[in-house]
Amino acid sequence: MTALPSALASAAPSRRQRAGRVVAGALRSGLLAGVIAALAWLLAGAIAGTVFLVLVAATILAVGATLLSERVIPASWWVALLAAWAVVIVERSVVGAHGGVWVGAAAWLGVIAGARSAGISKWALPLLAYPLISMGIAIAASEPLLDPWGVSWLWVAAVLGPPVGLRVLLDPSPRDHGRSPDAAATLSR
Repeated sequence: MTALPSALASAAPSRRQRAGRVVAGALRSGLLAGVIAALAWLLAGAIAGTVFLVLVAATILAVGATLLSERVIPASWWVALLAAWAVVIVERSVVGAHGGVWVGAAAWLGVIAGARSAGISKWALPLLAYPLISMGIAIAASEPLLDPWGVSWLWVAAVLGPPVGLRVLLDPSPRDHGRSPDAAATLSR
């Protein structure tokens, strides 16, 4: 009868194992969100580059048609061309120039969602605001938040670095999952 409580006690995960599960879920979700955001950023850049080339050609054609033809090009065409140029310029300055900020923000939201779905404790929820420390450092160093030290992609490292470090601290050998301690010890010899 004493074997039953010890078997139940060994079956319950330790605090370290529960924390490792939460960190692994947060990291996995953060990486997935970051990869999706990076692909979306690349796709937006490719589309904007294509639209840029089309707008250059359309502008040259519109100016050429205005100069060479006797007919007047409707003002609505010029307004549409101007609006398209405005969209491309905004995309280049907001999305293209600060891709790392957007990818870092998506990765951070992924880390939060992954930690919550993995069962993070309520007392630990404020710890998910850790990128605010990096923001404080950039502000204290009088660096711009969109391009700290000249590289917006540092935000991706600031968001994904701590979960990677915690994953290594809490679960240094993920390939040993599902094995008994005796099997892991045998493999390490």
